[in-house]
Amino acid sequence: MSISILTPPPSGEAPVAFGELVDRARAALPADLPRDLSRVLVALDVDGTLLRPDGASPRVRAAFRDLVEAGANVVIASGRGMNAVRPVFDYVETDRGWAVCSNGAVTARWDPALKDGAEVVALHRFDPSPAIDALLGAVPDIILGVEDLDGYYVSREFPAGEMVEDCWVMPVPHLRGRLTAKLIGRAPWMDREDFDALVRGLGLDRRFEYSVGWTSWVDIGPRGCTKATGLQDLADQLGVPAAGTVAVGDGTNDVPMLRWAAHGVAMGGASAEVRAHADAVTGAVEHDGAAAVMRAILER
Repeated sequence: MSISILTPPPSGEAPVAFGELVDRARAALPADLPRDLSRVLVALDVDGTLLRPDGASPRVRAAFRDLVEAGANVVIASGRGMNAVRPVFDYVETDRGWAVCSNGAVTARWDPALKDGAEVVALHRFDPSPAIDALLGAVPDIILGVEDLDGYYVSREFPAGEMVEDCWVMPVPHLRGRLTAKLIGRAPWMDREDFDALVRGLGLDRRFEYSVGWTSWVDIGPRGCTKATGLQDLADQLGVPAAGTVAVGDGTNDVPMLRWAAHGVAMGGASAEVRAHADAVTGAVEHDGAAAVMRAILER
């Protein structure tokens, strides 16, 4: 199945036998990870972790399903908005579960018994106006997007295939002051490293949380709101102890949750910057690295 997602290109990592990846992942697990899987929370990033450009592999789907059926709290943790996380449950072939969306600003629960199949249990919004002005001051032609639970209000259309959500174009003045869980900025003509350096120089970290993706794309969210904070609140709600937390991801927006988890695992396609904050490294997404971690937890 071909799907339209903004996912990193293949890592170029040399293939490793899946059984070997599982053995490595098992050996890296903390000794005090609870054996009772109801006391374990496994947070999984989406693009570049669970999903390849063609969707979730058979190994990922099977491991996800088996881990859920074994009683673990398997949580999707994504920079995607809630509306773009919704199809992820289809990709992993389940119709219920938890998700921390919008880099921690939205937490939602999916269940077919709920109205519309889902409910928001936590929502954090901010006024994006100062961040919009800072981005426009540095990159006047930058494409802006202000997230709504149903999609995005954008200053103009994004490059084809880069937005999963519905988008509605409106003038920049109408984007200012519109409370949102996430602001995105995209400069497709810019080199990623140049864009990252430019954004770093804006001082956005003094007022917001932000991360630059694998292209010239920046996510900006409310200060103090990350995947880690959303996951901690959910772990508290579910009664999961600190020792029972595992996180797997590949992007800079995954760094807070990799540092937060008792066991943070970077994907094989992650940069050196991301790997530096992880306790272990698994295979790249094209080699089912996330599935190997899930299997290791199941097969201890």
